[in-house]
Amino acid sequence: MLGLAAAAAGAVLATVEPTVDVALDATSYWVGNVILPARGGGVYASAEGAVVIADGADGLRASGSTRIHGVRMLGSCQVARDQQSERCSFDLGGRSLTAIDQLDRGGWNRRYQDGQRFRIQLDSSRPAPVPIALGR
Repeated sequence: MLGLAAAAAGAVLATVEPTVDVALDATSYWVGNVILPARGGGVYASAEGAVVIADGADGLRASGSTRIHGVRMLGSCQVARDQQSERCSFDLGGRSLTAIDQLDRGGWNRRYQDGQRFRIQLDSSRPAPVPIALGR
């Protein structure tokens, strides 16, 4: 009986998508417990990395740079005009990745091209772009 309960708990945990909180306001961009202070002009940066956000004719765009598990990561995202999705591309240590994020229940449901999924819970009043290859 204990083995069955452990197996059931393992199956449930295996289907739960990993989640991280992201927030954006006038003073900072937060990713989990990392804070990138605003530097002006849409730039948020610290020793941990940088995110640059620009609102242009094509809508909201963002670029990011950091290290994930010791590997260099560069990313960019384009938020759709209706702010219900964003398309992202990443370079993770020389490996290219793409992802599509769909807005649902106050956060992005990210799906990478290889099928891996990740939940990004947004703590902002508007959808914040997330040009970081979270969950990789």
